[in-house]
Amino acid sequence: MILSAEKYLELTADLAEAILCNTYLDNIFIEDENGDQRYSEEAQDCFNEHLDMVCDTLSAHGIHKEGEQ
Repeated sequence: MILSAEKYLELTADLAEAILCNTYLDNIFIEDENGDQRYSEEAQDCFNEHLDMVCDTLSAHGIHKEGEQ
């Protein structure tokens, strides 16, 4: 199955964030001085690991981003 780049990125990020939210025990967000929220450094590292796992799993099941078969 081939997904558009936009759909693939949205799906993989949503799945990685869902895993992060269900497994990470500390607060995952920090607030910058300007009020923007972002992942803490440790949460970002965990998100990146989850994202790699999600992408690998989808690929193993024949689900790819457009242009990357």
